[in-house]
Amino acid sequence: MLRRALHLAFALTISLLAGAACLSPTLPLPPPEPADTMRPSADRVGVWQISGNCAPGARVSLFNERTQRGVIEDDTDRNGRYHLEIEAELCDVLLVWQELEGNGDEVSAAQSFVVEERTPLGVVNDACP
Repeated sequence: MLRRALHLAFALTISLLAGAACLSPTLPLPPPEPADTMRPSADRVGVWQISGNCAPGARVSLFNERTQRGVIEDDTDRNGRYHLEIEAELCDVLLVWQELEGNGDEVSAAQSFVVEERTPLGVVNDACP
């Protein structure tokens, strides 16, 4: 009898904990990281190639504040990287954010960064203020 009561109490405790976990708030989707690689396009004058980390499978948006134009691309290979090309000039301010479809279609806050030539090792030429 005592054993049965203990099993029932344990099952009730687990049920309450699982219910509380379902009710706990989830963290919002963070913005993708600012670009870790930026370089002018070799083929098109005034176009920059921008790459960085994002959530796997995310739709990443990049917006140039000066030109008021943007681009959108999906991480179709789900490797957690975005690669975009956008019309920009050195030192333009870009905004980047990401979206995940499903489970309420989460949209992150935007994060800003400056267009400057950059490799994964850092800024190539510190020309921007």
